[in-house]
Amino acid sequence: MIRISRQDRGFTLIELLVVIAIIAVLIALLLPAVQAAREAARRAQCTTNLKQIGLAAHNYHEAIGALPGANMVFGTTGLSALSMMLPQLEQRAAFDAINFSLRYDAPENTTSRDATIAAFVCPSDASPPQPALGGRTNYMANMGSGIVWQEAVGGNASLPAPNGLFHGNSSKRFSAVTDGLSNTGMFSERLLADGSNAVVSKVADVFFSPLAPTTVDEAHAMCGAIDISNLANQFPLFMGAPWLTGQHIFQHINPPNGRSCGFFVTNRAVMPPSSMHPGGVNLLLADGSVRFIKDSVALPPWRALGTIAGGEVVSADSY
Repeated sequence: MIRISRQDRGFTLIELLVVIAIIAVLIALLLPAVQAAREAARRAQCTTNLKQIGLAAHNYHEAIGALPGANMVFGTTGLSALSMMLPQLEQRAAFDAINFSLRYDAPENTTSRDATIAAFVCPSDASPPQPALGGRTNYMANMGSGIVWQEAVGGNASLPAPNGLFHGNSSKRFSAVTDGLSNTGMFSERLLADGSNAVVSKVADVFFSPLAPTTVDEAHAMCGAIDISNLANQFPLFMGAPWLTGQHIFQHINPPNGRSCGFFVTNRAVMPPSSMHPGGVNLLLADGSVRFIKDSVALPPWRALGTIAGGEVVSADSY
């Protein structure tokens, strides 16, 4: 009998290229799904952080009888609402290290100022930290739907005062929230800016205007008209650090992820929340729940969520 020997045949070049192409297609199909799953996990962690802050705010209110101000002694120490709620966030050591009679940038407050508090950081924001400025935060307190920054004093005395839960040494009670706790924003997110004019971010950066708007609609229009390609109009403000300072406030004027503008000559501003979550931001309501607010939200209900006693009728399906 004649036996014919056979040798195993390897892949041809064409077959190898086909296999590589199939693998590449599979990776291209799977990668967005993996990235979406990771972002979903990061967004869930961000939601959890806000819920912790909401629970801390309610526990603080129960213990003290009112919410903390967003700038504990306006124009003097400038400490944040978050700093006052540290014991309710299981951060007693950081709280005890703060001298509340001194400014946030006093040397005596360095230990707490430089500390990183995990509950203050949204994992979706990949912005690099700024160690020289201190520990970061992505969570800002709701100052309301007005354009006056912190307090209506001096040249702003004739304008409406801030109408949100946190401003100046406000110390609001929940009983003052006649719009309803479920219809009032308490905290939301904001991306960390780079603190320089080197790179323009339409979402994270703050742009300067020398104008003096007197209404929210004027501020909205003037902010939208700023030429952000001109680096001279970019204000090198780093909003995310340190978490100890009371500047960490947002406003319900421009929609989420809209442009931020500072009319600093008149101490007025437009500072909406921002995030890396696709399509919107997380908003902590005063009842402790968290809602995802889309960038496309209509301005009337968005602004109504900023007030504590505006008397607006806000339907949950409007945002």
